[in-house]
Amino acid sequence: MPAAFLSRVLSLWRGLTPARRVAAVITFLYAFAAAASAAGVHVPGLGLLRFLFSWALFIWFLMLFGWIRRRLLWSLRRRLMVAYVFIAVVPILLLLAMAGISAYILYAQLGSYVLSEEVHRTLGRMKDVAESLAAAPAGPAAAERAANNLSLIASSAAKMALALPGMEVRIGEGQELLGEPGAGRDRSFAGLVQRGEQLWMRAVAAHAVGDRERVVMVSVPVTSDLLDGFSLELGLIRWDLVRHELAEEKGKPGIRITISSGQEVWNYFPLRGISSQRRALPPKAYWLDQEIIGYTNLEAVDLDAPAGRREKLPVFASFYARPSRLNRVLFSSLGDLSSLPFVILMTAGAMFLVIEVGALATGAVMTRTITHSVDQLYRATQRVKAGDFSYRIRDIRDDQLGALAASFNEMTVSVARSIEEQRERERLENELAIAREVQNQLFPRTIPRVPGFHLTASCRAARVVSGDYYDFISLGPEEVAFVVADIAGKGISAALLMANLQAALRSQLMDGAHISSTAAVMARLNRQLVATAPEDRFATIFLGIYNAHTRLLRYTNAGHLPPLYFDGAAVKPLDVGGTIVGMFPECQFEEGSLTVEPGSLLVAYSDGITEPENAYGEQFGRQRLTEVIQRNRGQRAEDILAAVVAAVDQWAGTPEQSDDMTVLIASAR
Repeated sequence: MPAAFLSRVLSLWRGLTPARRVAAVITFLYAFAAAASAAGVHVPGLGLLRFLFSWALFIWFLMLFGWIRRRLLWSLRRRLMVAYVFIAVVPILLLLAMAGISAYILYAQLGSYVLSEEVHRTLGRMKDVAESLAAAPAGPAAAERAANNLSLIASSAAKMALALPGMEVRIGEGQELLGEPGAGRDRSFAGLVQRGEQLWMRAVAAHAVGDRERVVMVSVPVTSDLLDGFSLELGLIRWDLVRHELAEEKGKPGIRITISSGQEVWNYFPLRGISSQRRALPPKAYWLDQEIIGYTNLEAVDLDAPAGRREKLPVFASFYARPSRLNRVLFSSLGDLSSLPFVILMTAGAMFLVIEVGALATGAVMTRTITHSVDQLYRATQRVKAGDFSYRIRDIRDDQLGALAASFNEMTVSVARSIEEQRERERLENELAIAREVQNQLFPRTIPRVPGFHLTASCRAARVVSGDYYDFISLGPEEVAFVVADIAGKGISAALLMANLQAALRSQLMDGAHISSTAAVMARLNRQLVATAPEDRFATIFLGIYNAHTRLLRYTNAGHLPPLYFDGAAVKPLDVGGTIVGMFPECQFEEGSLTVEPGSLLVAYSDGITEPENAYGEQFGRQRLTEVIQRNRGQRAEDILAAVVAAVDQWAGTPEQSDDMTVLIASAR
């Protein structure tokens, strides 16, 4: 078990990249150091190891991410779906997110604008009342006109007081909110003021009356009732008050609100919040009519600051709103059709989403179709890989992938047929190899030795087996028979006929009682082949019998190319005999004879020597064969044979033979 575990660890180690090997070493060292540190042992360099371990974790994360990505995206279907998500879904989600953010910003700003306008409108009304009261006529001459004006102003103020709970009108107060007095110049102020945790909406107006100045202040405390009375398309409203950070509070802990503008930074401490109590949002008008939270920033004059350097404090206002209510404000100029633009926009967006969902569904269906076909092809290749060539893809669609599946089926049929043909070819080749081995056994293994007469021969088959035949048959100590034959055709059929011919010829020649002449032997051989061989099969044979005592060569040439007898400069063809054997049952053959002189040479050959053609279609021919033999007369018979074969090969210029090549050479000494 430990050996197997160690082998597994070594295998994993060899599979790691250099970076992962370093990460593994760092992880092991850090785990060991952390365990030692947890046990109370001081480990130097633990901080460095912790830093390196974070790098190792990043390497492991990348490795895990790659493994997960390969496992998830191995399937073509998943890969295409992820591609569709990134191509179609992600951009749409981003567009929807941008549209949502843009809509939120738009409606938040619109709500802020509505709230600010409501505050400024209220302050404007208060300022109008204050200026009207400050500018009321004075003196006996204007008593009647002043009474009428005051009556109108009082009526307007009374109506305003109903909408602004706690409103007060004070004469002679609020000068601290006005600018420097000037001769004959009216002064006014309208805005928010804050003292401590109290906030007011105030309007102050000063009117010069002679050498005096009349100052009127209209003040409304900011309370929940005031916020409830705002005629707005908003829900809950909340105003949060803050104060300046004091010098002695700098650096101390606490909750601060920091606002920076350029290089200036202001710190504020939160005080309290003022919230409406009775404001509520109406129900959603449609699905997208979601609740929106908006923020705006108002400013209030800080009355706690010295009069010479008063600053404004921020008042943080927040509110809730619905887009349907704000749309009524945005499109208020359209009257009853104020919701029409939003309906058109939502309809276009809904149509866009429907089209996109339809496109995505179409892509998913097409992806499933593609991946189904690919999956079928993959399964089919796995079956073929396992050697099952009978497997066929059944579900074939009428598209290019279907055509590919059909081609795959045709390919498996073709491959199965090719494999079967290859097996049959191999079987035939094995049989041919056996036949060639058997045929090689039919050729003479040893050459009979006859005094003064040297024999050699060679047969090179054009195919695996040969239709040519040569043989040496010893008839006694001083007598030998030699044969060269050419069977019609090539291959197995010719080789079988050659074996039959050899058996018949040997049975006759080795029975000396029947050798009255070579012509008689050829006649009996012809009758036997006619009786046993097919009608379209025949052979050409040259049979010679040499007697060393008498130096007499008897021969019969049955349709074979005449062997060449070289005696000095003379060349004599040995053509006495008759026609081919195996075709006609009754044929007459003749026997020729000659005395073999010392130094003479006999060359018998098949048509595979003289008929090869060169690139121009010219045959090698008997004349060139004669020239090659004449040039090599002084050499051994084996060398002459090799020279003849080499000359023929060089003439043909190709290693592929068109016919069997057989040469037999007999030299007399």
